[in-house]
Amino acid sequence: MKRTLMTMTMALSTGLLFAQLELPVPSPKAKVEQRVGLTDVTIEYSRPAVAGRKIWGGLVPMDKVWRTGANSATAITFGKEVEIAGKTIAAGEYALFTIPSANEWTIIINTNEGQKGSTDYKESLDVLRFKAKATAAPEFKERLEFTVDPVSDNEGMVHITWEKTRVSFGFKTNSVKNAEANLAAFERKTGGLWYDLAQAARYSNANGLNADKALAWIDQSISLKDHFFNKWVKAQILAKKGDNAGAYQWAAEAKANGEKNPSGFYDAYKAEIEKAVIDWAAFAPKGKGKK
Repeated sequence: MKRTLMTMTMALSTGLLFAQLELPVPSPKAKVEQRVGLTDVTIEYSRPAVAGRKIWGGLVPMDKVWRTGANSATAITFGKEVEIAGKTIAAGEYALFTIPSANEWTIIINTNEGQKGSTDYKESLDVLRFKAKATAAPEFKERLEFTVDPVSDNEGMVHITWEKTRVSFGFKTNSVKNAEANLAAFERKTGGLWYDLAQAARYSNANGLNADKALAWIDQSISLKDHFFNKWVKAQILAKKGDNAGAYQWAAEAKANGEKNPSGFYDAYKAEIEKAVIDWAAFAPKGKGKK
């Protein structure tokens, strides 16, 4: 029994040892990320080496689907919608396959990202096929390399370079449209920012945090939105600072605003605000103590 346990322990230890062992691999993983305008483009692939071998028509067969890398299909991700070869490609992650030929390649954008090699390629999942010219590389490239070049805010180029060959294709992104969407989202956020600022000020005041910062936050909130809630929070902040006259003024304004714009939100604070107006009435300017 003891011998069996020792054997199992040694086997487990050996397994853990090998599981933790890391050594160089023939085709290391690589990742390139580039923003073009407001669109993030990411390419994840493995980088095989020439290693003295014949690449085109040798290691990589001509006129056959290639995973454009090693180990698994190359993945390309577009953070926003792009246009390639006149076709709109939705934001998302895709597999990038190619069919190398002597003078031009077929570039394939395929939905089945993560496929293990070109043998699992399914033409039925193609989103787009188009041609790209094969040219001489600027310099010899020992390992396969993908690069993304931002030509302008609206255009980018993907370059595939290996050995003495380079193939490139362009894509377009509508930065104006994307910026408009971001501005609309910012506007929506700003529309609710007054409440976030008021809540931050209320919490800071209630918990004895930085009083000056709480006052700055509530003033900013009031500048963004005319609402009973931020006025009531300011009244509470001023009361805590000992400014009873200011506290009365803002509590009275909160009450007037709430009565002018009745809602369930105001009803939740109505009794508390009305009581404060009465309690602080003695600090009101003459003739204004009966709100």
